[in-house]
Amino acid sequence: MSSMETINEEIQPSPEIPANTAQKQAKRVFIGIAATITVGLTLAGWYLGGRIFASEKVHAAAVTKLGAAPVIAKTIEAVPVAEPVTVAADTAKSTADAPPAWNTVVPQSGELYLQLAAMGPNSTNEYLQTLYAKGIHPRIAPGPSDNLHRLVIGPYPDKAALEREQQELQAGGIQFIARRY
Repeated sequence: MSSMETINEEIQPSPEIPANTAQKQAKRVFIGIAATITVGLTLAGWYLGGRIFASEKVHAAAVTKLGAAPVIAKTIEAVPVAEPVTVAADTAKSTADAPPAWNTVVPQSGELYLQLAAMGPNSTNEYLQTLYAKGIHPRIAPGPSDNLHRLVIGPYPDKAALEREQQELQAGGIQFIARRY
């Protein structure tokens, strides 16, 4: 044998002891999982132990002696008023600030509508004011539940009339969906 062959045999592992990296990797993973669980359980035990011992402590503020109750309010003598006080009605509000009356509709089967929104009563009033300011006058249809209302425009006799209204709403920046009941 040459010296080159002896060096190669020393560098390369012998075929009798194969290096199984898959087994080593699996062992590392299992050890990592076990270590993570151990650390987690240790922290959980520490936390719960602290909570248990903290609940057993009696705070000084919780232990008070019952004594005379402090006086909170004093009696005040009533002073007679010379003239009755009148409160003026708020006439500063305009009719535009008042919630608009709801124009309701019950859609019939097969009718075409444009639905602008579905919302609760308070939001419906606010959105109606916004739409009325833009010159849009929707009607209120019943929603899927008692406290939801659908704001709809229509009914439309045909698809051409529906499409004209869709173009006007899109130009005004109003979102909608076409709906056949």
